This record gives sequence, structure tokens and C-alpha cells, in this order.
Amino acid sequence: MRVNALLSLFGVSLFLIGCAGTPGGTADPGPGAPGLADVRAAPERHQGETVRWGGTIAGIENKADVTLVEVVARDLDRGGRPRDRDGSSGRFLAVIDGFLDPAIHEAGRSVTVTGTLDGEEIRPVGDHEYPYVRVRVTDHHLWPERMRDPYADDRRHRPPYLGPRYQPWHDPWYDPWYDPWYPHRRGYW
Repeated sequence: MRVNALLSLFGVSLFLIGCAGTPGGTADPGPGAPGLADVRAAPERHQGETVRWGGTIAGIENKADVTLVEVVARDLDRGGRPRDRDGSSGRFLAVIDGFLDPAIHEAGRSVTVTGTLDGEEIRPVGDHEYPYVRVRVTDHHLWPERMRDPYADDRRHRPPYLGPRYQPWHDPWYDPWYDPWYPHRRGYW
């Protein structure tokens, strides 16, 4: 009886952990939420729908009571973080209540927002007039900067591949083929 109670408590705790939100705290609106390309094709049809989009910050503008964050959209991974790839389905404008510090929310940082669609706004991108989809943000998450691979640009200084026995997870003192009574097998004599 006691074992059953412990197992059921363990099962309930696993269930609750599985139901926890994403690490960024921005809840996924579900599989029926429209993508940016769908909304740009027919913005009036998706007015008021809830979306979770993310991407790279291109610019930030603080107004009297809101902050406008211009975001270059990227696909999101399962955790809600924007993927670091070249493709984009366009740009959108995240309207966030309050003040966001431009030194922290700087261009190039990854952000994920959840909110409702709030129409379209035309703003310049260089000399081009670009129609931005507006998202009235209810929740947002600024992702920490990704660790950069120090050897990404210079392959000559990358440490050599030493084989599977010299990987960091390999215990150097464990050798399943070493037998101290037969050292000649390994060529020690």
C-alpha cells in the first residue's frame, strides 16, 4: 500500500513537471496558431488571435507608455527559442507595455513574444515602406546570448580528434582490456 502511494505521488509529480511551461515562460498558444506568413497574407482575418513568435531584434523604440520592438522573425525550437538560421518569414512589430532598456534589448539579441494580433503598421526599412504585423505583447522573454564556438572561424587551431577513448566522458583509469597478469598482450614487454 505504501509503495503504491509513493509510486502514484511520483507519477503525479512527473505529470506536473511535464505540464510546466517553457523555459522562457512564454506559453505556446497551440497548434492552430497562425504563422507570420499566413498573417501577412490576410492580416484582417487573423485580427485578435493569439500567437507566439520569436526572432532577432532589429531595433527598439521607446514611446511614452509602450516600447516598439522591431523583430526579424525566425522559426522557434521546441523550447520557444528562435533558431539561429538565415531564413526569415518577415518582420513584425512587438508592442510591449512600459519601458525596455535599449542597452539590454539591443539589436541582434533573440526574443520570444506571446500576444494578440493588433493589425498592421507601415514603417520604413531603409527607403522601403514595409508593412509590419503588430503584436500586442502579453509576455516576452529575452534569451541569453549563445555561446560562440572559439574554433568556428579557425579550423587550424581546433583540438584534434583523438578517438572515442579520449573523449571527456571517458575515464582514463578504466581499461577493460588491461590485465596486469598478462602485460605482453598489450605490447608492454
